[in-house]
Amino acid sequence: DSYYFVVMGCRHCRIQRLCGYDVDDIFTYDATKIVRIRDARLGLLQYAMMFCIAVYIVVFQLLEGNSYLKYRDPMVNVRMTLQQPTLNDCNPNEKNCSDRFIPFDQLPYCCAPGCSPKGEGACQCPWRNFTNFECQYVDGAGDAQAQPDHVIIDTFRHTYMQERNASCDASGCSKLWLSQNATKRFMADIEDFTLLVDHSVQNEELGISRTSREINGWLFVNGTSPRHQQLCHNATDARTQPVFGTKATQAPCYIRPNTTADGSDFFTIRTLMMAMGLALDEDSYPGSGHSLRYEGLTMTVQIDYFNTWPWRGVLREDSGQSKISYVYNLIPLPKNPYKVTEVIFLEYPMRRVKEDIHGIYLSVVPLGRLGIFDLQTLLLTLTTSLTLLAIGSTAVKYLAMYVLKQRQYYKEMLIQVSADMSDVRDLEALSNEQLEEVMRERGLALVGSRVQRILAVLDANAEAADQGRARLLEAG
Repeated sequence: DSYYFVVMGCRHCRIQRLCGYDVDDIFTYDATKIVRIRDARLGLLQYAMMFCIAVYIVVFQLLEGNSYLKYRDPMVNVRMTLQQPTLNDCNPNEKNCSDRFIPFDQLPYCCAPGCSPKGEGACQCPWRNFTNFECQYVDGAGDAQAQPDHVIIDTFRHTYMQERNASCDASGCSKLWLSQNATKRFMADIEDFTLLVDHSVQNEELGISRTSREINGWLFVNGTSPRHQQLCHNATDARTQPVFGTKATQAPCYIRPNTTADGSDFFTIRTLMMAMGLALDEDSYPGSGHSLRYEGLTMTVQIDYFNTWPWRGVLREDSGQSKISYVYNLIPLPKNPYKVTEVIFLEYPMRRVKEDIHGIYLSVVPLGRLGIFDLQTLLLTLTTSLTLLAIGSTAVKYLAMYVLKQRQYYKEMLIQVSADMSDVRDLEALSNEQLEEVMRERGLALVGSRVQRILAVLDANAEAADQGRARLLEAG
């Protein structure tokens, strides 16, 4: 057992010990001992479990789940603009553009001939269960309060002309503001207003930057009510899925938004309400006694961005560039009317106009994930999946030892029992000469360290005990 090295011209230099230790003890190789059980049933069980785990990893995690991709959240900027209905959808800022409002007498919620006045602009009409009100024309700029992440679309206004009570002084005040000439108005033809939604998405880490004018989007009609069905049935471009979908004629479905000349998305308020299965002239909620038009509502618009798809990985344009898409998903908040109060001073601090405004509060929430192929993510997924294979192997082992019919035999093969360690103290008390004598009596070779010799004696004792038990069983 020698080691030979070519060192500085010396062809055979033998090194057996290093710093007083055998080099074989220093440079050892530790390996797991494998017990091979020749049983086809147990082997098939293990291979079947490993096959199922491999199918799960490859098919469901990698192919369907795209777990080899690195995902990042998108950064989104949104701009929303409300516009009144115009002829041929022209730009109302242009001189030759005309508005296209429906007359009051054709709107069922406006006061009209045949209705009974109730004061402050209210009336009761025989064709409607809810109270009607006088209507008022407004344009998009006058009806909406737009912010980067939300917009408020007025549907009803309660206006008070107020004067400060001159009798209020340091001695007290019974009523600070005295209201005069209160009026209540519905905003006419709100359903035909259009909401423009212009947004952009980017992620610097993935090298992605696009605007909604460069990518395709969809409106998710999520429901099966008659309004949902009507919207999907009337849309010629309705699809069952936003990617690789087929033509849809019933809800739920995905429909394309309308687009301006430069590619920005816009929807009529009627379309947005129908996509949620709602209408402004239905109950705000059961028992409220008022319509959504009167009380308003709160809704969330989720814009879900994606550039991957199950079984397809990263979607690509014909040019090879990553193909990004998005889906609008509208979520109304039940039993959550919306109201905001505004105050405008006509003569500070004595005269003011107070308005209680009810309407549609629409907030935008960006969602989704953008992904690209990443080798490190793939390796991490595969490394994690190896744990499942280890779990499967462990499960088979414990089934063999504790569940299967021949578990006693499997357990005996898989578990190696050491010698009785209670004899160690007695053997440790022996001198080296006495220990060697014990080893000669048992026919053991006098090799190894003292610890190894004691272990050899313990193994010999255990083997003798096993043989004794076997002879007793044969005799019995």
